[in-house]
Amino acid sequence: MNSLPQPPSRHLWHCTQTINAHDSWIRSIAIDSQARYVISGSGDRSVKLWHFNNGQLHQTLEGHDSWVRALAISPDDGFIVSGGNDSSVCLWQLESGKQVAMLKGHTDSIRAVVFSPDGQWIYTGSQDKTVRRWAVATGTLQNTVITHQHWIRALAISPDGQTLVAGTQDREITICDPATGQVRRRQTHHTGEVVCLAISPDGELLVSGGADRQIIFWRLRDGKLMGALNAHSDSVNSVSFSADGKLLATASRDRTIRIWNMTTRKLLDVLVGHESGVWSAIFATDSRTLISGDWSGQIRRWTLNSLNR
Repeated sequence: MNSLPQPPSRHLWHCTQTINAHDSWIRSIAIDSQARYVISGSGDRSVKLWHFNNGQLHQTLEGHDSWVRALAISPDDGFIVSGGNDSSVCLWQLESGKQVAMLKGHTDSIRAVVFSPDGQWIYTGSQDKTVRRWAVATGTLQNTVITHQHWIRALAISPDGQTLVAGTQDREITICDPATGQVRRRQTHHTGEVVCLAISPDGELLVSGGADRQIIFWRLRDGKLMGALNAHSDSVNSVSFSADGKLLATASRDRTIRIWNMTTRKLLDVLVGHESGVWSAIFATDSRTLISGDWSGQIRRWTLNSLNR
């Protein structure tokens, strides 16, 4: 494998806050669209809400009997959905922290959750090899969208809500209709399992990250391979676009976060400071703040000083 790209010598991003947030690893991080709360899901079976501005704990949500592996916030910031190792999916009101539904139907660990852009549906991907669609209003199962031969590891949905993407343990990416599950394409290029997915804000580009340490760029509308990068020295656990689509953050088991310019595909910075593998790293809506969570249960806040994009 080729050597990793090297960033400029001057760091543009700096860690401005560290929170010892959980007693176990943090697998998923989410930020509401108004940047009021950071939400973290952990191996300690809890979901925690932190005030975005000062990092103080706002509330702890308890309802899972095992690890919390996946989180998402509804587009209107009304709900949080969490998926656990106990095969359950919990739906919470964001403001009150009240659990409003427990979505049961999966028979193995939940590895990915995502809301539809209109907020009406929740999609859940599981180690039971299925992707299921749930109605937010009633908390009921609508249909099984995908049945696969291997675990579902990652999900992403296009901004227009017309395309659902699933990444699997067998290195495959499945592109389908989110309502019917009709498969449009199956594409492979990774040499290890597909761990994470993200779609650009304009809906044009799909990025996948894998256990093979690569990030791969695909044109979403037809699946054309647009490029690949040897991004990290260990598994890529998280890929996230900035809200303006100009930046991509990748997080890895190698304990680093890398920031990429999406116009040039050049590496801009390597964020170093986590002492264990980083499972999740996402941008706030200002595209100048990044929140990350790691295997030790630590959350870090990173801030952009200046950047010529």
